Amino acid sequence: MKYASASEMMGRVMELFAPPPDLTVSQWADAYRRLSPESSASPGRWYTSKVPYLKEPMDMVGRPGVRRISLMTSAQVGKSSFVENTLGYLMHQDPCPILIVQPTIDSVKMFSKERLAPMIRDTPVLRDKVKDPRSRDANNTLMSKQFPGGTLAMVGSNAPAGLASRPIRAVMCDEVDRFELSAGTEGDPINLAVKRTTTFWNRIVIFVSTPGDKGTSRIEMEFEAGDQRRYWCPCGDCGEFQILKWSNVKWTDGDPDSAYYECEKCGAAWSDYDRKDRK
Repeated sequence: MKYASASEMMGRVMELFAPPPDLTVSQWADAYRRLSPESSASPGRWYTSKVPYLKEPMDMVGRPGVRRISLMTSAQVGKSSFVENTLGYLMHQDPCPILIVQPTIDSVKMFSKERLAPMIRDTPVLRDKVKDPRSRDANNTLMSKQFPGGTLAMVGSNAPAGLASRPIRAVMCDEVDRFELSAGTEGDPINLAVKRTTTFWNRIVIFVSTPGDKGTSRIEMEFEAGDQRRYWCPCGDCGEFQILKWSNVKWTDGDPDSAYYECEKCGAAWSDYDRKDRK
């Protein structure tokens, strides 16, 4: 490529070596993330505005002083997207050694094939950073990936060898309430994973799960050990902010299609459309 002047050439060189923009995870996802047809009913561009309750958890990643994030939610509300967006952000914006812990080896393989591989394929800024595992690159397999400036390892909670080896800066434990109580004879898999971050001053440990039995739930204990933030929704009639509770879901006996949400203050009935509009 020819340049009109030395200053133009230097300008191009400076562009190539410029640091990445200073983005939060939600800003990165809105700018770059593309949802895949294998894992989304609405493939294409990601919009945090459609799941606003994920914005604050995502934006805690990288915030000064935040070292531990716990996300306890119901099923099918975006937990996996939270993990994927955080992973994509780290790979693109803040590369480092990353560990993802899933309940079992089978769930690791499922995550790698059905969530990670499509995300890398369909998100252009990630596509060129990680080679296809079919390329016979020993650094990129079904359960491990290498990219400029970092690595990703994926292990099951019952695999002590994968939990007790090299140092890791970012650990993401997915569906922790389904974890084994012990990784073989090595002890608690969560403790094993967290210990791998101790040498990093900017470490981040993330726990994500639907809760299991009350009193023994790992994610409940993690949630209660934190500041216990919850997402509050306003009533469109009285304006009262409230946490959505199953006890406020009502319907006519024998007719589940008549279900609505009842405002706990004024009793106004929210349709499912109203509920989504109040996120």
